Amino acid sequence: MTRLAPLSPAGPESDRSAGDSPAESRPAASRWHARWVVPSALALGYVLNVLFRLSLVTEQDFPTVSPDESMYLVMARILAGRPTTEIAGDQVIPAGYSLLISPALRLTEDPVLGYHLILGINALISCLVLPMAYWGLRRLDVSRRVSYIAAFLVALIPPVVFYTQFAMADTPLPVLVLAWLIGLHGLFSEGTGRRRLGFALLAAFAAGYCLLSHDRGGVIIALTGLVLLVALALGWAPRIATASALALLAVMFVLKQFMTTWMISQIDGAAPSQVGNAVFETLANTRLLRRTVMRMIGHLWYFMTSTWGLGALALVVCVCAVLSSRFTLANRVVAFLLVALLGGIALAAAAGLPGDQRLDTIVYARYLSLLVPVYLLVAVATLYHVRGRKKIVALGVAAFGVTSALTLALLHMASQQWSVSYFALWGLPDAIFLSNLAGQDWESFHAVHTTVVALAVFVVVMLLRLLGGDRRAGLVTGVVGAALVAFGAWATVGVTEHVTRVYATERVDDGTGFIEKAGIRPGDRLVMDDEVRWEIRTTTSYLVLDGRVWTRFLNKDDTPPADANVAVLALKDKKADATASWHNPPAGWHVDRDVREHEYVIWRRG
Repeated sequence: MTRLAPLSPAGPESDRSAGDSPAESRPAASRWHARWVVPSALALGYVLNVLFRLSLVTEQDFPTVSPDESMYLVMARILAGRPTTEIAGDQVIPAGYSLLISPALRLTEDPVLGYHLILGINALISCLVLPMAYWGLRRLDVSRRVSYIAAFLVALIPPVVFYTQFAMADTPLPVLVLAWLIGLHGLFSEGTGRRRLGFALLAAFAAGYCLLSHDRGGVIIALTGLVLLVALALGWAPRIATASALALLAVMFVLKQFMTTWMISQIDGAAPSQVGNAVFETLANTRLLRRTVMRMIGHLWYFMTSTWGLGALALVVCVCAVLSSRFTLANRVVAFLLVALLGGIALAAAAGLPGDQRLDTIVYARYLSLLVPVYLLVAVATLYHVRGRKKIVALGVAAFGVTSALTLALLHMASQQWSVSYFALWGLPDAIFLSNLAGQDWESFHAVHTTVVALAVFVVVMLLRLLGGDRRAGLVTGVVGAALVAFGAWATVGVTEHVTRVYATERVDDGTGFIEKAGIRPGDRLVMDDEVRWEIRTTTSYLVLDGRVWTRFLNKDDTPPADANVAVLALKDKKADATASWHNPPAGWHVDRDVREHEYVIWRRG
């Protein structure tokens, strides 16, 4: 087990990378040791990844994921100094991501151009995964070449790229998680006091900004605080560094509370998000215990299959590291955090998601996606460092067993739910891609086919590693990484083609199509009846960027706001006259447009 994973952070490499024969590696290694090569390669890789992401979103003109995108965009427009408007559900969620994208909405009043700029910001942020992943693997003593290939892999896979195609906080989270873990690894590794202080502050800031960006950050900041308090008590690191990290963590927590309070003050009728309360209420409800366990298993299953079984390999290694004193303190702490965070987020998501009868609520892709890059990096480091055929086989069998066990448990607990649950393609992109390779279509969910294909990829990876033996471990790991880069990019393109672009096409009439057909003008202030399509209402709160939107019960005698000059009402009966859409319109309002084909009528004041 001593070579199961690296025992120390990376230092200067020798001329020969571990696992490579001297004759094969010396010329390439010498090239990689030139001081300009790595920075140039990372810069080139970053630019290529940005261009790749931008090429995938050329047809994205408006938000399509309701209500998530609209909530982030409403907060971004307020942070950019634009007029306030309603927010979906009247709930304010963490605004850290909205702060990152708000500059786009300072530059233009055109909502389409603004959305394009936001997707560009997403690409710039997301591609930071590349240098962060490279840095992380170098700290795990993996050679420069293999680290670069693996960094490219995690920058191209669907769980990282897919969410950048929407205005969602999932974009920066993988980068922040990598920075957080690198910071903690540096804090608990040997080094000067100043260097370890820098790592401690990096970890605290990244954990804090996770909290500022999404409720999942609550699990991260709790684990960080726990580890830092233990470290402070036991002297695992310089106490000044540990105490400084705790102080910064507290500052970030207070900042999050301040941002939420300020945002609530800017939006009429808004209140803090109730996700945290929902989690604890569900966990305390014994009648929902089976549902919570079923969902937790489903989320873990999805994570293992979306990482092609390599996530299970990393999990096995992390558990071994936590239990074995042969690993360094830094590696054991990070391993503990990875295991605890995987279980903690899976449990919180299982408890916090509503009972909406959606199939992807049981096997949800999104909430664990922020851990996919780091788990893949641990798997690559394991393949690079592990020695001995018996150890490779043992690890492979254990990972195969974990994935298979989760599949069997999921089928036992949830298979009866498939036929009565609503299928949402957006929530299951990786699984549907994998089952598609087994001959299934993109319009249905097949857990067994997904597992079979994921494990087939995993078996091929492990067989290639076995063929490489000990002498060519580095070479084979690099080859496997390169093959997975191609596979990951193919999967990302496939998911974009069959999910992202399909959503953009299907929801035009809820987005820019509505603005055009309804004749919305610059500066209009819309009041919408609550019976108008929910997707139209949430999307329009962003698209009316220089005006604002309200939702009222207009056909239940609610009065339009005094500032409203446009009213949107549903037309339930296509045979009825347009004036019948509003039962008791106030004086001064008249029908402006009858958009009968989409079942709504536009009224204007004056």
